[in-house]
Amino acid sequence: MKLNKYLIVVILLLCFGGALLHQLISSYQELEENKLKDKLHKTHSDAIISAKAGFDVYAAIVSSIKSHIKNSPTFPNESELQNYLNDLLNEIKFNDSIVVSYNDKDHVFKYVITQKSIDPANIKGLSARELMSAHGLKEFEELMKSDSINLMTPINVKEGWVGFPFSFKVENKQETTNGYLTSILNVKYLLNYFYEGDKESEFVHKFIVKDSFDLTREVIYNETPIYNKHVDAEYYKNFNIPEDEFIYSNINVFGLDLKIGSAFKNKPDTSNMVVFFGYLWYILISLAIVIISHQYFGIKDLNIKLRGANADLEKSLVKIETLIKEIHHRIKNNMQMISGVLSLQQEESESKEVHSALDESISRIHSMALVHEQLYNSASLKEIKTKEYSEQLLEFVEKTIGVRNFNVKKIINIDKELIFDADTTANLGLILNELITNSYKFAFKKDKDNSLEISIFKESDHYTLEYSDSGSGLPDDFNFEESESLGVHLILILAEQLHGEMTYSNKGKNVFKVHFKPLEASFS
Repeated sequence: MKLNKYLIVVILLLCFGGALLHQLISSYQELEENKLKDKLHKTHSDAIISAKAGFDVYAAIVSSIKSHIKNSPTFPNESELQNYLNDLLNEIKFNDSIVVSYNDKDHVFKYVITQKSIDPANIKGLSARELMSAHGLKEFEELMKSDSINLMTPINVKEGWVGFPFSFKVENKQETTNGYLTSILNVKYLLNYFYEGDKESEFVHKFIVKDSFDLTREVIYNETPIYNKHVDAEYYKNFNIPEDEFIYSNINVFGLDLKIGSAFKNKPDTSNMVVFFGYLWYILISLAIVIISHQYFGIKDLNIKLRGANADLEKSLVKIETLIKEIHHRIKNNMQMISGVLSLQQEESESKEVHSALDESISRIHSMALVHEQLYNSASLKEIKTKEYSEQLLEFVEKTIGVRNFNVKKIINIDKELIFDADTTANLGLILNELITNSYKFAFKKDKDNSLEISIFKESDHYTLEYSDSGSGLPDDFNFEESESLGVHLILILAEQLHGEMTYSNKGKNVFKVHFKPLEASFS
């Protein structure tokens, strides 16, 4: 009963410590989450500010054209208007696309000009009724009742891009409305502000016009004809981002309502590694404390029993000594177990070497666990498809090490019908694990094309595993037998267990070969 009380106290203290650790980790994760939110909000706000400045530049251009027409003695013809447009744009060093069209009250195109040509899309004389929806025509009918410059719903321009139409009504000297003039400027110029610098690789944006239509740098999806074959690679629907990860702003520019959303393409993890190691260390330490406490109280209880039986023990000194040796043997074994677990973790702390060591251990364990997974999925429960196993092992090592920035060409030359038993596959898996891990750690570089090749083929009464990569290889004087690398020794031992040997060649190609014979099945 006394033993149980002490253990209960220890467990309660450990539970309290665990709750405190959980609180600290939760606070840390919340802080990291807020940092990500702040970064997203700043990027979103900066882009909107820049885009608004771009709208003002557009509006200044349109306002200058409107002023020129109003103050001209006569309404300019298309050549005069083109000359003025070029003078204006050259003055402000504007290099973007622009189309200016003049329509009469019946929506018939009278002038259509760009900086370099007149009527390039051959729509002069056509009615906008043939190109525009009823809703769009209604917008222009309302425009001719207003004296302001309005930004209309974006359109897919027949010249092959999507544009913002800035429009205003045109009057004669008697202030009679003759129609309207529209300056269409390239949407891409404005939306590019949202993808400057590294923003394109990290963030995605959505643009909703009048709460209905999706707008991209290449096209507006409003059920009107699309003339541009290009699709914006950054269109938000390409990334399947949950709606609740977007933040939004609504802006109204010259009468047009535009809703802008921003989100991370791939929201960064908030330091899951810190959380993992925090809990892992606490569990290991708690396990050690419980085991030590149990042993301590167990020994204390044994000592009480020994003292109570002292008279009997004195009659048989040999039995007493044997019992004490047994007690000490048990203590030593348990302490060695605890010391082994803690020493493996102690060397790691928070350094990169710890992460690397854990990754290698996890990878080796997984290479063996994968054997059992393959056995579970096999029909006979004793044979494994070697090619499928090798592909899965390679994929796991990539994920464990983290090779997102490497460009690696992988070739696996193994007959898909080649089958080995579990023991042989386990040995081959551990060998491959070491070779693949070393390639990603030492051979591959981020700034070049990398490759690895795995082959297994039969030669006479034995098999050959051949592994090569695009690395520079080992030094000519490298001695496998004297190497201090655990991975090298592990490969040599495993090759020996397969009744084979390993050879290495760096003549023109960096190649490891393991000649082996399959082991006899451990069960049939």
